[in-house]
Amino acid sequence: MSFALLFCAILFQNNNYMGGYMSQVTIKKIAEDLGLSRNTVSMAFNGDPKVAAETRQKIISYALSVGYTKLSSQAEASANPERPLRILVLRRADQTAYWDRIINGISEEAVLHNCMVNISTVTEENIAFRQLPTGYTSSIDACIFLHKFGEDYNRMLLGSDKIGIFLDCMDFTQQDAVLGDVIKSEGRRSIMQLTLSLINQGYRKIGFMCPYYINAETFYDRYEGFCAAMKLSNLPVLPEYVITSSPYMDKSISFQAALDSYPDIPEAIVCANDDSAFRISSLLMERGLKIPDDVAITGFDNDEFDAFSPFFTTVDCNAFILGHRMVQQLIWRMNHPDAPFETITISSTPIYRRSSQKGR
Repeated sequence: MSFALLFCAILFQNNNYMGGYMSQVTIKKIAEDLGLSRNTVSMAFNGDPKVAAETRQKIISYALSVGYTKLSSQAEASANPERPLRILVLRRADQTAYWDRIINGISEEAVLHNCMVNISTVTEENIAFRQLPTGYTSSIDACIFLHKFGEDYNRMLLGSDKIGIFLDCMDFTQQDAVLGDVIKSEGRRSIMQLTLSLINQGYRKIGFMCPYYINAETFYDRYEGFCAAMKLSNLPVLPEYVITSSPYMDKSISFQAALDSYPDIPEAIVCANDDSAFRISSLLMERGLKIPDDVAITGFDNDEFDAFSPFFTTVDCNAFILGHRMVQQLIWRMNHPDAPFETITISSTPIYRRSSQKGR
């Protein structure tokens, strides 16, 4: 046999060997090569904290080198600590300052943990036709959900290997499955305090305003806080003065329609967020009413936090901290993939301003 033919034969045999080896890479084979148990290798692939970080990195690095193709993106990331975690932040087209503060918190914390963050706006068309949003790729390690897109769409985005961190969740009347850890702001206690402050000033005919169809747990918490304050003060919650998305409404209504649905104007209106407070106040002033002389108004979110002269009584929900905490929980979840999902509540702080203070 000539040298050329011999060389080709050897090359052919080597290629066949490598091709056969690469096609048969299994957890068992990796365990044998490294002198470890199959259980240890499997635990390393799943991010089990019982496997030392050095051992886990060794196993995953070796698996990648021999062509093992069933690793999740999280496992690959753990094998290469220099590679930044890739996070896609998903939101709707809502431009209030509240969302900007959350995103700023996410960005600030992401820098500390070597995370690369992209922000994508999800449209109703994306959801209806199950389209991937702009910026979504298979290399993403995690999705941070700022808004609600429905269980089916969320499952499609997460697939089988991406971590989901959610800001708030559907209220308990809904049947959607929990798909990841939830970070939420406290609402029941703080709205209860705002409502009690109105009652202590002598207000009795008090309305609650949330014309959005949201079905968010935090919005329901705020309504519960309102009801709890009224009950504690032996005051009835009058259904004709309650406009709330859950559990009484199945769609959003306009602020004008919401206000027109009142039989008359209450002495005070507890609004579910600052956007509602702004809009309702504008409509009331168009009718010639004064805030708070004729109607006291409260909100939630502290969207006026950087205004020169903030006006609305509200609740500071620590939006920056919510953003920070979502990234921190993502890092924790990367290292504890099999731990039960958690719901973490960030405390809120009532802020009393002129919109609800008599004689100011």
